[in-house]
Amino acid sequence: MEQPRASIEATDQEAYDRKIASETNSIEEFTQEGVIKAEKARAVWGLRGSIALWIGVGLSSFMYTLDNGTNYQWGSYATTQFNNYPAYAAIQCASSILLALGKPLFAKIMDSLGRAEAYCFSLFFYLLGYIIAAASPDITALGAGLVIWVIGFSGLQIANQIIIADFTTLRWRGLVQSLTSAWYFILFWANGKITQQLVAPGGPGWRWGYGIYALCYIPALGPIILTLLWGQYRAKKLGLVEQPRAAAQRRSRLSGAWKWIQESDLIGLFWLGASITLIFLPLVLAGGSYATLSWQSPTIPAMMVIGGAVALPIFIYWELKRALFPIIPFRLLKNRTVLAACLISFFDFISFYLTYAQLYGFVAATTNWSLSDITYYTNCQSLCLTFFALLWGAVAIVLKFRYKWTLTAALCVRLIGIGLMFYAREHNSTAALVMTQVIQGAGGGVAAIASQVGSQGAVPHQDVAVATAVVLLSAELGNVVGSAAAGAIWRSALPEQLTNALADVGFTNTTYITMQVGNPLLAQTSFPDLSDPIREAIHSGYSSTMRLMLIPAIVLSVIPIIASVFMRDFHLVDLQNVVEAKDLQGNKVAGGDLETIESGKV
Repeated sequence: MEQPRASIEATDQEAYDRKIASETNSIEEFTQEGVIKAEKARAVWGLRGSIALWIGVGLSSFMYTLDNGTNYQWGSYATTQFNNYPAYAAIQCASSILLALGKPLFAKIMDSLGRAEAYCFSLFFYLLGYIIAAASPDITALGAGLVIWVIGFSGLQIANQIIIADFTTLRWRGLVQSLTSAWYFILFWANGKITQQLVAPGGPGWRWGYGIYALCYIPALGPIILTLLWGQYRAKKLGLVEQPRAAAQRRSRLSGAWKWIQESDLIGLFWLGASITLIFLPLVLAGGSYATLSWQSPTIPAMMVIGGAVALPIFIYWELKRALFPIIPFRLLKNRTVLAACLISFFDFISFYLTYAQLYGFVAATTNWSLSDITYYTNCQSLCLTFFALLWGAVAIVLKFRYKWTLTAALCVRLIGIGLMFYAREHNSTAALVMTQVIQGAGGGVAAIASQVGSQGAVPHQDVAVATAVVLLSAELGNVVGSAAAGAIWRSALPEQLTNALADVGFTNTTYITMQVGNPLLAQTSFPDLSDPIREAIHSGYSSTMRLMLIPAIVLSVIPIIASVFMRDFHLVDLQNVVEAKDLQGNKVAGGDLETIESGKV
């Protein structure tokens, strides 16, 4: 006899409720101090505290965007003044790895110590790095300063993301996260002017730039640090945060330090850092845009074997068997939404950098655009990313829709944009070139914000920081792999493709070909007429090389679409997450009722 449908639904709901209760109770038992501080601070500071917090987020994101748009140019100019520009490649290699490793490091600091404390660490690395860089007497000191700076830079990026996740509901989170990037609409133009004025003859110079930024970061991060500290202090005064017992207060500093090491999982961070460095640094050293070694060097396979066969297994063993508060909890690896978001970020970034890493050189050689026009063009996709992410966030507030279908659709749009590049690479049509970036930006902007909100909403508050770090770490590693692959293809294929294309029109000047590979703009001055057979041959060589990067890019861009199908779907409602069904103060408001949450009635 068939069981009544209502009975089946009730049984399924009861099973789900028991599962949620079991997982939530287990997680709440081990909720770390930083998470508790954030929830209780939100409960006590009221309207003025909230206003102060969002002012702090706005100031810090402004400084982050300004810094991000100028630091690279200053470093390039500084190393040139030291007559050692090739050394900048080594600095960028180290920075790319530390940029990735900073994500889990600061996530653990935010969970084990607190949100305000993590901002303090970020500010410390910013100030120390820029002071060293500003006072650097040689390239070694400059490199040390910039490497220290990137730790603070990485920390501020993830800290802002986690604070937004702490203090916004799923309904508002997409818009607020997008607003932190809205400064780009102003600064993408201003950054170039600032750099130009700073390093111009008679200008203040790059040292003053680093020094001024060091001073600017204090008022930029000060408001958010003070607001968070005040909220934590008031929550303790009101008894919302448990005070340490007398026995705990008498605990030795050594045991207290060991407890912090365990909660931060510093041993796990070490092995994660060793694994990532040994596996991915060779890709940067041999294949990236800043390559300093060749693939034939014995150092490359040796590092990758040690990383993959020694460091990575040790890291996995430690995380599964020994770590009390692992960097990547096993429950996250079982969470299909987080795992899918990581796959989306990793492969989407590989695909993106395969099409973008050498875009500047391609456009410079195949068009007669000015330097400023090329710069605006290469920024076009970033502007569209920001605009469409803002649009998606605003619509989410009004409609409270299910996010998953928008994510899948956005990734399909992005795939279309990459496919359009096959046409645009062979033609000098400005409209076609621009549309490739607009379409990719539209899809990429929605996909980035939707996958981030989806992964944060599918985990309890205790895991938000770690889940965010894992997704951002996946993106950074995709950046490393994509840039390395693009650099390797460009350097190995472009000379051959140019030689073959120019030989077809009777041009065999190998010296010029070598110069053209090193300076894409040379074609504009040497052969300004786009209809010149030699210029057309140059275009053909660059187009053939770009095709070699577009093929893997379009294939890999299918993987995020498939991964998005496996993400858990839910309405973007007024909850911190859909696992615990809690509000921003940590109070249950839906009792874990899946039907209520997923219907959008919360």
